[in-house]
Amino acid sequence: MKKVLVLDIDNTLIEPFHALGQRSEQALRRWLRAGHELVLASGKSPCAFRQLTCQLQRTHGWHLASNGGVVVNIATQQCEVLAQVGRRSRECLRLLTPFGLPVYLYQSNRIQLSCPIPAPDRQLAFLQSLQDPPVVQGEEIDFASVIKLLLFVGKRQTELQRQLETLPLPSGLHWVRTGEDLLEIHDVHQTKAEGLRFLAEREGWTLADILAVGDSDNDRSMLEIAGHPYLVANASDSLKACGWPVLPSCSQQGVAVLIERLLKAEGMAAESGGKRLT
Repeated sequence: MKKVLVLDIDNTLIEPFHALGQRSEQALRRWLRAGHELVLASGKSPCAFRQLTCQLQRTHGWHLASNGGVVVNIATQQCEVLAQVGRRSRECLRLLTPFGLPVYLYQSNRIQLSCPIPAPDRQLAFLQSLQDPPVVQGEEIDFASVIKLLLFVGKRQTELQRQLETLPLPSGLHWVRTGEDLLEIHDVHQTKAEGLRFLAEREGWTLADILAVGDSDNDRSMLEIAGHPYLVANASDSLKACGWPVLPSCSQQGVAVLIERLLKAEGMAAESGGKRLT
């Protein structure tokens, strides 16, 4: 029976700024050779999946980018936008201008920077390290194509975050913390659950049969609808409070441990079935 495995990337499958571990790569390759489905789900932009796609030699399948707001067809490299901020980003930018913060407006293939505020080099370097699209400055902003807005606001900047979160954002938008220093504005339907539901309906998958692994609160939505949710040991305390099974940590390649366990059980079941037939 074909299985579907949905994986968050950063801090679940791969440690930030690290390569995919050898054990994890081998496990993923075995999973795909066995005929199972693999969906990588991340807050990253579509272009950030290319290296992993090449490394695993994938020619078909799906990715969920931008926290489920964009579905990527691996075979065609075409992106389908399911949810985005869009033209509402113009009003967001008007509300944010008095704070004097660089605002990054994400589109499928580029990031436009709010002007005339210059971006600190460390921010640009950080975005480049995430394999995000190139940052474009000085061009007229294409508000209709904006998927999300990103600001560098640290968790310790509690007063600034409080002020931002009290802004009257346009209807259907909300704030989402996606990292220690990253605060973003998303459409409320821009979730990994919405992206997974879309793929399940398109591919005929049953949500109750899907396996999903995550570590942070922006994984919660997909973990809640997947029939078999798992956490890595470094997951947030709020997710651990849900009582889902816990795998070894990301640094210990917990995803590989899960895949090896599943394939071993599958092999034992096949062997047992073969013995009964004889």
